[in-house]
Amino acid sequence: MKAPRILLVDDEEATLFAYSRYLTKAGYIMETAKSLKEAKSLVGARSFDAILLDLKLPDGNSIDWIGELKNAHENIAIIIITGVSDIPTAVKSMKLGAHNFLTKPVNMDDLAISLRKGLEFEELRKKDIIHQRLTPQQGEPYFGSSAVIEKVLQYANVAAMNHTVVLLHGETGTGKGVLARWIHDHSSRRSEAFVEVNCSSLKGELLRSELFGHTKGAFTSAIKDRAGLIEVADGGTLFLDEIGDMDLEVQTQLLKTIEERSYRRIGENKLRTSDFRLVCATNRDLMEESNGGNFRKDLYYRICVFPISIPSLRERRGDLGELIKHVLGSFSYQHFPLNDELIRLLVNYQWPGNIRELRNMLERALLLAQGEPLSAVHFPGLEIPAGATKSCTPEIWNLDELEKIHIIKTLKHFGGDKYETSSALGISLSSLYRKLDKMQQHAPA
Repeated sequence: MKAPRILLVDDEEATLFAYSRYLTKAGYIMETAKSLKEAKSLVGARSFDAILLDLKLPDGNSIDWIGELKNAHENIAIIIITGVSDIPTAVKSMKLGAHNFLTKPVNMDDLAISLRKGLEFEELRKKDIIHQRLTPQQGEPYFGSSAVIEKVLQYANVAAMNHTVVLLHGETGTGKGVLARWIHDHSSRRSEAFVEVNCSSLKGELLRSELFGHTKGAFTSAIKDRAGLIEVADGGTLFLDEIGDMDLEVQTQLLKTIEERSYRRIGENKLRTSDFRLVCATNRDLMEESNGGNFRKDLYYRICVFPISIPSLRERRGDLGELIKHVLGSFSYQHFPLNDELIRLLVNYQWPGNIRELRNMLERALLLAQGEPLSAVHFPGLEIPAGATKSCTPEIWNLDELEKIHIIKTLKHFGGDKYETSSALGISLSSLYRKLDKMQQHAPA
């Protein structure tokens, strides 16, 4: 780790020598100045992590320089050195941005502690500023303006005005969770809880306990009573993400709860009720799953009251430009327009991970760019798929061909393993076989 560079500003030779010697031994890189003019010249020439600043200098009172310094170098730590009679002025300097003040004669241990704390504070502040700049600004989500997404939003608006069960279907990363939250936020339940459960990350007893809760002693690790998320969602919205991964036993209990609006905690006889609105999401074909015995048909028909299908990014490439601009804008990126090479690269990419992949890739690119305008070099590994030419545009892409290219590419990636391929594509194994058969039928003789 690079040693901090410190500027010591004082007109007393003995003070400069003593402080510099002590702090150099402590591992700091020291430079000194005897006047404001000399200090300003040094700060303009190189970067400093901290400044030890005497208030009274031969060419003026340094308090007038503090505000200017903090405006130009927001992450510089400033420690004031002052006489006892100047304490009110030193306090004023802290209001202007100084971290601390020390009175003469300065105790060396106090000097080291104050300097270390000032540097640590500024390092944390710098990280927080970077985090804020890379954290998307919260606000109304942007879905796009294409005809297909406008239709989705029309359905979502109808769903928000009612309390019926909604089933969101779409590939991984298409924004099912964002749309579920949008429906809740625009419904009459917006002031109540929005409770999300990912059914693919919890299995069996864990998922059952998470949903329904349990009593103390219901199973080995149940050391106290615990409310389930169905109870927490009372009056609000319960969002079951990836419901197609839910165990059959839990499906049975969920169906009963939906129909009767009542449930029991695990290990409890007491019947409880919860007035929750249910929104489900899946990347699977639940009808095929139910035909295969992996999903209860009666539950499928119960949750598929108001289905909304969210298209993949490949199916609405016309939205790509505005989506990119919106995501970059949420990270405070301002270097528009993007160069032609980068636009061509982003447009021609398949985006198998959809909006989630787009957001993650743009965030990574911003980290690599370090404040510079984005270019193709900031997107390592982003490749134009085989068969796609650099001159193609969104309007002339054939979706069947795009799908075929992507399936073949994914199959190759997983060494021909169809189970892994179907999982990565977010479709059932039977759907993959059907698509492969279709591709074979249309293959040239």
